[in-house]
Amino acid sequence: MRKFRLSSLALLLLVLCFGKALLGQANQLPGQEGQGAISPGVSPHLLTTVAQVHALSAADAAKRLPVELHAIVIYYEPTEGQVFVQDATGGVYIVSPANPPVLKAGDAVLIRGTTKPSYSTNVTASEMRFEHRAQFPEPLPVTWREMQEKSNDCRYVSIVGKVRSATLQVAIGQYSLGGVLQRDRPLRTVAHDSSTEGQRQPYLLIDLETQGGLIRVHMEDISGIDPIRLLDSEVRVSGVAGGLFDGKFQQIGAELWVNSAQHMTVLKPPASDPTKLPLTAIDRIMTGYYAQDESQRVHVRGSLTLYQPGLQMVLETPDRQAVLVNSWEQSPLHMGQVVDVVGFPDPHQYSEVVTDGGVLPTADTQIIQPVPVLWSDALAGHYPFELVSMEGKLAAEVHEPHQDTLIIQAGPHVFSAILPRTVWNQEADEAVLPDYRAGSTVRVTGICFVHAGGPWNTERWFDVQLRSPQDVAVLVAPPWWTVRRLLYVSAALLLLMVTAFFWAVILQRKVRKQTEQIRLTMESEAARERRIAFLEKERGRVLEAINSMLNLDEVLLMILRLISTQLEGRSCWCELANGTLVGEAASPQDFDRAVRRGIYSGAGERLGSLVVSEVEAYEEQAGEALEMGASLAALAIDNRRLYETLIHRSQYDQLTNAANRFLLESRLDEALAHARRGQTRFALVYIDLDQFKQVNDFYGHRVGDLYLQQVAERFSEKLRGMDTLARVGGDEFIALIPVVRSRTELEEISQRLTRCFDAPFQIDSHTIRGSASIGYAIYPEDGITKDELKRVADSAMYAHKPHAMV
Repeated sequence: MRKFRLSSLALLLLVLCFGKALLGQANQLPGQEGQGAISPGVSPHLLTTVAQVHALSAADAAKRLPVELHAIVIYYEPTEGQVFVQDATGGVYIVSPANPPVLKAGDAVLIRGTTKPSYSTNVTASEMRFEHRAQFPEPLPVTWREMQEKSNDCRYVSIVGKVRSATLQVAIGQYSLGGVLQRDRPLRTVAHDSSTEGQRQPYLLIDLETQGGLIRVHMEDISGIDPIRLLDSEVRVSGVAGGLFDGKFQQIGAELWVNSAQHMTVLKPPASDPTKLPLTAIDRIMTGYYAQDESQRVHVRGSLTLYQPGLQMVLETPDRQAVLVNSWEQSPLHMGQVVDVVGFPDPHQYSEVVTDGGVLPTADTQIIQPVPVLWSDALAGHYPFELVSMEGKLAAEVHEPHQDTLIIQAGPHVFSAILPRTVWNQEADEAVLPDYRAGSTVRVTGICFVHAGGPWNTERWFDVQLRSPQDVAVLVAPPWWTVRRLLYVSAALLLLMVTAFFWAVILQRKVRKQTEQIRLTMESEAARERRIAFLEKERGRVLEAINSMLNLDEVLLMILRLISTQLEGRSCWCELANGTLVGEAASPQDFDRAVRRGIYSGAGERLGSLVVSEVEAYEEQAGEALEMGASLAALAIDNRRLYETLIHRSQYDQLTNAANRFLLESRLDEALAHARRGQTRFALVYIDLDQFKQVNDFYGHRVGDLYLQQVAERFSEKLRGMDTLARVGGDEFIALIPVVRSRTELEEISQRLTRCFDAPFQIDSHTIRGSASIGYAIYPEDGITKDELKRVADSAMYAHKPHAMV
């Protein structure tokens, strides 16, 4: 008996020790050993502080660990059920329950729920209970850079900046919530009473310009705020810090959620009322543009999964991190080659993008295998710029000059697989997709491009960009016995049975006639519907062509084909006002039996005529077709003339027809970039007409203008086709010589320009003998920047300036 008691006592002690050890382990959360100890009386594994919640890894947060928080509401928007709370250890986003209580910012609440993985761990609340009214916490002052840090996510902060834009927005029911939507919270409308249900919820959207970058501010209660009066104000805004991120929780921006206008203080009003600014001409708005980019260059490495020389490439690492690189690189690279890229981050895309990339190829190769994905995961933005593979049924295919597109159905959804044709492969047969049979089950492999939009950069659609035709694999060919073919066979058998039945009766002929009439009517109606659909599609293509860079003759040919199709292939052509004939050459008989319709511009100017021949039986139909064609042709001609006029006026001097300063600057930038890349030389020749003011004073400005025109014409004749002559002042010209082999060659060019004045100028019975002072500068001997070259050339010109005689 005594032995039994001793054994029982030993067993009890062993159980107590083991239980104590288990309790000690339970009080340490994964990744939090030694911190955030749970107080006595709290059940094991229960998280009671925000710090404990945020310390979890994504894998641990997915275990739905229990949470019980005592915190203060720092942001609450009941219509969309958005809740942020904060305790002494930090802030956290709360996925509110189905019927949340009526709360206000500043309320102390008790929250019970479970963890949920996100950019930083969220809490899915099963219970939210008001405790008492509390004091609102003091905001933590932060900078733009600190807003990008994950440690400040969901905290109540304040930041100072200048209001760049302020617009009133309206939220109706379900709408994109930017970063909050990325936390996988289902969108819904929460109505607390009949007075608010279904109402539009206005809010203010502010772009706050801080030292470092822009912050998107979302303000709910905007009572007493005039958005236009906020522009250019320096303000301090207090709210909840949030991150804007893509489907892989990669942060691409920052936002601030503000309860009301009371949390914003105007530190400095705008220097002037924006509504009182003087009007700016539309063609002069760029004079107010100024941009300063202080972004730091980054250095990334990965395997090449997409390469379009001179345009873009995609790098991916074995751990599925991918980045799009915009680069002018054109060197030969191969798929899987490990390359280094140095460039700048681009915040204007959906996910990670590097722009102005410089490429450093390595000798290593690491092939990235595609990951199979579902349509829903691709649309959710989980695989931006990654090499993926997707399966589905081929619904349609479109072959265009610049790309081939496959429309693929994945379940109830569709997506596009695109093979672009660049200048490097557009002539190669291996860069063109073959024709596939509709209904085939295919697997496509390529780069997942996610397209987003709206103020919160929300995902809209995606497509898969193929690298070559080998990225398309036909898994299952469509069966021969399709539904359509079965319907055809069934219809044929039924027709045979009906015909055989009525052949035996007296009404055989009547039934056959009626059947034939019905068949003809159906075919005619179907043909008419197909014709209408075709004409609408072709008219849309014509309108697209009018607004494109397509040659005017090609656009007019499209219009003529459209008219000919409506008139069952009748011969038609276009006679332009300048005598040009577009279309089929007409015979004299066609002219005698033709219908004409004039083409008039919007100002009433006659631009030409549209002509259709042999239309006796189609007079009414021809009139409608010609009316539509004439309006399209007038629109095409007006648009093209307007475009050409605008381009010429923006690039050339209206008096001398020489290039203007803007075109010169553009070509000078190109020459400078080309010379730096190829280590070549180019030159600037500065020309100043001597005693030009005396020409104007003595003969008048009209003669002076004609003198400038003849001088520019002689200069152009002495320059090469590749050279650019630009008028940069009243009597000043600059000649850009993009290729210079030696200073002797440039001296010869200067002599040719000087000899332009050997012969006198005959203008309105006046004989004018002129001259010019010429100086030049060569890159890189005389300067390595545009300003240095201009200064050297100008100094050389003044150093040799003689006294011209008129």
